[in-house]
Amino acid sequence: MIKIVSADFIKGAVKPEAYPSVNLPEFAFFGRSNAGKSSLINMIVNRKSLVKTGSRPGMTRQINFFTINKQFVLADLPGYGYAQRSAEENRAFDRMLTDYASLRQELKSVFFLMDMRRIPGEAESNTVEYFEKLGIEVIIVGTKADKIGKNDIVNVRKKWGEFFRRTPDLIIPTSASKNTGRDELLKRITERL
Repeated sequence: MIKIVSADFIKGAVKPEAYPSVNLPEFAFFGRSNAGKSSLINMIVNRKSLVKTGSRPGMTRQINFFTINKQFVLADLPGYGYAQRSAEENRAFDRMLTDYASLRQELKSVFFLMDMRRIPGEAESNTVEYFEKLGIEVIIVGTKADKIGKNDIVNVRKKWGEFFRRTPDLIIPTSASKNTGRDELLKRITERL
């Protein structure tokens, strides 16, 4: 399994022409505005504040790119479902995601994050379907696993497995505060490098 020795912010971008041209395998992190994406990326790279965590959801308004070990790139995508965005901002947001998902050749997998206390719905189902239709692998990640009990984690994985039509062991429970799931996430990345 890969050992993280360096993690650097490359740049933030909204349009494809501004994406970094580093020609390395890329892994994107996507989920609801309050799913804990930034905290999870910080946990993976073992850094306290490589990715800025907002005091309120919906702070990320661009795609932020980070190079890891000069071997691969992590892309932090803005969260969806943030109520404070205007209709125009939502359209721009959708366009940015569509451009990224359909044009980014380096993209290997999308880690799709969901708070384990939430019940997935149409938005989650449509998101996974959208990426998969483009031929992009989606890895389902449950965040904030420390907020529920061990039996609940088993039940959530089972329910999500049924909902997303995959076996429960493919759902990765994580907790940024407890470092839970870090090895499993790094293993998935390593297998795809």
